[in-house]
Amino acid sequence: MSEQTPGPAQPAEPEGTAGASTSAGAPAAEAEDYSFRQDRLEQNSALYRWIIRIERSVAGVFLVGVFVLVLTQVVSRYVFSSPFSWTEELARVVMVWLTFLAALFVSSRRAHITVDLLATVVPPRVSRAVSAFAELVVIATAAVMSIAGIAMVVLVSGVSLPATGLPTTLLYGAAVVGFAGIFIHSILALYLQIRHPEDELDPVMKAAELEGI
Repeated sequence: MSEQTPGPAQPAEPEGTAGASTSAGAPAAEAEDYSFRQDRLEQNSALYRWIIRIERSVAGVFLVGVFVLVLTQVVSRYVFSSPFSWTEELARVVMVWLTFLAALFVSSRRAHITVDLLATVVPPRVSRAVSAFAELVVIATAAVMSIAGIAMVVLVSGVSLPATGLPTTLLYGAAVVGFAGIFIHSILALYLQIRHPEDELDPVMKAAELEGI
C-alpha cells in the first residue's frame, strides 16, 4: 500500500466567524432600524427638514429652561429663604410652550401614542384606511382647537400675568402655535399616506418602532 503524504494544514478560521461568510461579493444583511424615521417629505425638502429641527431644538432649550427655573425657585426658597416672585410663573409659561413644541415634533414623526390593536389584525388595506381615518380625526380636532385658541387669545388680550407682567396672550398663544402646527403636519402625513402608501410601515413593525423594540 502506498502511503499518502498529507497536504499543508489549512489555517483555522477565527472563532465566531465560521459560517459567517457568504458567497463572494454578497453584502452582509443589515439589521432592521426601527428608530423614528424621516418621511419622504422630510428627506426631500430642506425647508421642511429645518422646520422640524427648529421644533426639536427649541423644545430642548425650553426643557433645560424649565429645569433651571424650577431649580432657581427651590434654591432661592429653601437655601436663601427669599424666593423670587417670577420664577414659578415663568416656568409655567415655558412648560406650556415646551409641551406644544414637543407635540409638534412628535407629530412630524407620527410618533404620538396610538392604540394599534385593530391595525395589527386586519388586512393591510383596512389598516391603511383606519390610519387615514385617525389622521382625519386629528386634523379636525387640531383645526377646532386652533380656532378656540385664537378666540382665547383675543379674549385675554390686554391682560398681563401678575408676577412677570408678560402678556397673557403669550401663554395661550402656545396652544394656537401647537395645534396649528399639528394640523399642518397631519395634513402632510395624510397626503403621504394616500400618495405614497408603499412608504407605510407594516402595523406590527410600526408598533415595534414606537415602542423602541
